[in-house]
Amino acid sequence: MSDEMNAQQESSNLDFLRASAVLFVLASHLAVVFPHFQIGSHQLPYLGLWGVLVFFVHTSLVLMFSLERQQQRAPGRPLYWLFLLRRCFRIYPLSVVMVLLVVLFALPVGTVQGGQFLSVHVGWRGVLANLLLIQNLAHTWSVLAPLWSLPYEMQMYLVLPPLYYLARSSRTLAPLVALWLFALGLALGSPYLEEYGWPDLFQYVPCFLSGIIAYRLSSNRNLGLPSFLWPVCLALITVLYLPHPSVFRTSVACLLLGICVPQFQEMSWPLARKICHVIARYSYGIYLTHWICIWLAFQKLAAQAYWVQWTVFVATASLSPILLYHLLEAPAIRLGNRLATQFQRRPSTAT
Repeated sequence: MSDEMNAQQESSNLDFLRASAVLFVLASHLAVVFPHFQIGSHQLPYLGLWGVLVFFVHTSLVLMFSLERQQQRAPGRPLYWLFLLRRCFRIYPLSVVMVLLVVLFALPVGTVQGGQFLSVHVGWRGVLANLLLIQNLAHTWSVLAPLWSLPYEMQMYLVLPPLYYLARSSRTLAPLVALWLFALGLALGSPYLEEYGWPDLFQYVPCFLSGIIAYRLSSNRNLGLPSFLWPVCLALITVLYLPHPSVFRTSVACLLLGICVPQFQEMSWPLARKICHVIARYSYGIYLTHWICIWLAFQKLAAQAYWVQWTVFVATASLSPILLYHLLEAPAIRLGNRLATQFQRRPSTAT
């Protein structure tokens, strides 16, 4: 197996990055139940936001590799709509099910105040916005708190194919760096733009662009640093981000992460590779279900003994993502790939 990150093989280093991101979010949200838990001066709630930002960098990098494979399978064919079709079948089935579950059973998982989970009342327009994942555009609450990040991903998908072409056609990093600096300016001005009704998407654009820069760097000869330094690197960037999160620090931390991702040899320890791969596979389900599992175990069952609460939490947080992946996510992914393949072949059969 190659020691370099590329589109032709799964990357254990990217599995570690994705697994770390979802565990950051999980740890942060457990701190809602145990609010005094912190590491030094670093409060864990900030760790959850950092986990989402890591997801943004990871997602854009992984999807660049996906677009590269798609182009190699069908050279000369348009990428845009087939890419979006696959992404819709990847994201929407589970998110729609979770929104409907929360709404139909009136689960109080929209927000937390004073350590108590509460519902948010959004009306039918808000529910529709949640189903479509446009809460930020509709200026409405997410009925399930972790859903807040998905609209930003969906909206960035709209520009990822053009960014892929830019990354592939650029001989140097200069165009991407210039675009990142422009995006940083928009991110810093995002609070002022919001006053005029502009969406707050701009503050996260540098994070996604950092993944594009990581992709461009992956095609260059990397430093080949020892794989055991990769977790150390992620930990150092995390420590850099946590003390005083800001738009500027967020953007810089994501850029550093994007630069560093391709510089390490692939993790070789079989057990670590397997654990990271399993967590990464079920990470989307973990992300969307863990908040409900925390509410169920530690608020709904607050009168029960601690061992009962933790048993319920571990069992539901472990089993729910696995069941949802095999019963819903994986079939939807296969269907999306099958439809995309059929549409991809259609022009050639007509000529």
